[in-house]
Amino acid sequence: MKNKKYIIGADIGATFVKIGAVDKSGKVIRRSSFSTGDFPSKKEFIKALSDCISIIIKSLGVPKSRITGLGIGVPGTVDYKNGIVHGLTNIKGWKEVPLRKILQGIFKFPVCIDNDANAFAKGELTWGSARNTRNAICVTLGSGVGGGIIINGELYRGSNYAAGEIGHMCIDLKGQKCACGNTGCLETFVGNAYIVKRAVNLIKKGAKTSLKSAAAGDLSRITPQMITEAAVKNDKFSVKIWEETGVYLAIGLSGAVNMINPEKIIIAGGISKAGKFIFAPLKKELKKRAMKTHLKVLKVMRAELADDAGIIGAASLII
Repeated sequence: MKNKKYIIGADIGATFVKIGAVDKSGKVIRRSSFSTGDFPSKKEFIKALSDCISIIIKSLGVPKSRITGLGIGVPGTVDYKNGIVHGLTNIKGWKEVPLRKILQGIFKFPVCIDNDANAFAKGELTWGSARNTRNAICVTLGSGVGGGIIINGELYRGSNYAAGEIGHMCIDLKGQKCACGNTGCLETFVGNAYIVKRAVNLIKKGAKTSLKSAAAGDLSRITPQMITEAAVKNDKFSVKIWEETGVYLAIGLSGAVNMINPEKIIIAGGISKAGKFIFAPLKKELKKRAMKTHLKVLKVMRAELADDAGIIGAASLII
């Protein structure tokens, strides 16, 4: 279309940066990516980021006036009001960087930056499973556990834009030490590395499972995907790992449900790909722990935006 407008979405992850051009329907029509850890300084990283964005815009073949803006989702805390990113994993020398100001100076169009879980929640609210939903809890399950909260149809960011840290709710007073400094956080039970660690420890203690042969005897090769694949093949041990993970997740989320009274819990991330193996025990345990009045309106589902949630969510920040 002659006057079609686009939003650029950038999802800055700990491993990869994914960038795309998104149209008004929430569809990614151009995309690119690069490795986050390939740069010795923040200056070089920002140049690579801006260069990649420029390439995306050039590929559209439209003037900058047809770019509505740039949305960026980043891991960790962000000063949403002032566009300052407090810290970025794997980028040397990154501290209190006014990224919005820098990029607006380069591109001369609006830039909005937020925590990646908030961006995911906004994307689901705009174009995904949370459309027409007043209250929802959005959860990303991967290396870490992130959360975005929707209240009265709006993303809730908190007093200084740090709300939604669902992964750092304590569910075990005597639990493992978490990267945040606390102990017994939900993330230490349902984060990627912790799930694998739990499985490996049990295998070392003699648990019978096909995972050992699938990993060719090298337990360090076990991944959540391998656990899911084994569960699909009726490996009882792997099924049990996902059942436990679903229960732990329910323990954390039941408290949030009782507090917020949402209509939906929307789950994304690699762990969500375990499907019924994690969703069935999660729903079963929620029925035991959440208040009955809250359960009457509650639905638990996978995110609709799937693998493009990062890019689309970042773009939705401009809406």
